[in-house]
Amino acid sequence: MSISPFQKLVESIPPVTRRYVNRQVGLAATVAEVLKSKGMTQRELAEKIGKKESYISRILSGYANTTLKTISELEEALGEDIISFNLQRNVARQSPVIMMNED
Repeated sequence: MSISPFQKLVESIPPVTRRYVNRQVGLAATVAEVLKSKGMTQRELAEKIGKKESYISRILSGYANTTLKTISELEEALGEDIISFNLQRNVARQSPVIMMNED
């Protein structure tokens, strides 16, 4: 079975670019899902974090290169985590990890 031109193109994309796009799409989908579950509009979210509604639209379309600070602001405004880290890996390797108490 031969590989299609589209498959060749996809395979030529560097792994880091594929990972980045997957993360952008994942972030967008998660924010959209939480917005919907909270019954919140893009405008309301934008007002809560002091950003323009157009920026929230860019996040939801996967075009915004969102900083960790903005992600944290989104999480505070939404009252939910939208990204998570697997800190158990660090514990298993005996790596020192300092966590700040968020409460």
